Amino acid sequence: MRHVGVWRGVAVFTLANIILALTITGVAMRLAGLEHRLLGYTIALTCSITIMPPLIAGLLALIQRLDRAERALHRLARTDELTGLPNRRALLQAAAPAHSSDGPTALLFIDIDHFKRVNDAHGHQTGDEILQYVSAEIANRLRHGDQLCRYGGEEFAALLPATDATAAHDLAERIRRHLARTSIVLDNDDRVSVTLSIGIATTHDVDTARIHRLIDRADRAVYRAKHAGRNCTRQA
Repeated sequence: MRHVGVWRGVAVFTLANIILALTITGVAMRLAGLEHRLLGYTIALTCSITIMPPLIAGLLALIQRLDRAERALHRLARTDELTGLPNRRALLQAAAPAHSSDGPTALLFIDIDHFKRVNDAHGHQTGDEILQYVSAEIANRLRHGDQLCRYGGEEFAALLPATDATAAHDLAERIRRHLARTSIVLDNDDRVSVTLSIGIATTHDVDTARIHRLIDRADRAVYRAKHAGRNCTRQA
């Protein structure tokens, strides 16, 4: 249904039904020894053309709606509603393609510093605006093929295929420095500044089973960055 479409499906099924109806009618009339076969064929053809297309169209339209709903649910299950980014589940699923890339894979674990303090001072609406802004700014500085997700709360994770520790550190620093010197203009025209603490972990062997270990290493590197005073980057 995803590729055929309702009306093409109706045409195909109607044609198949006409052929089947005419065949059955012909066999039945022959076995019964009935005359006026043209009348029988006409009745079978008329019923097939007038009755079956609406039934088939309704059934195929229902199947198509169910298919769209299934795809929408699948997308929602892998997408963060606030930022529009993939969520933690999507990050875990992205580990397998990263395994097939050339060279090592890096993971940036990014935490907004003092985010609770910002929420308490400005309200959760402002917090949501900041999360949306920060996610967009990070995404704009990643490369094609990198996978950014909202890991949870004020935490983001970026899976970087074919990226060694040096390249990952350079990218993390560009992101961190950009946010540190940028004021976020809110809907009420207030300005808020935020900084990031970023942890980096790299591996040559990442897959769905090992991604948890890589995330744990990057997460511990974030805590090292926070203990070092925040607004900095640390390697695992």
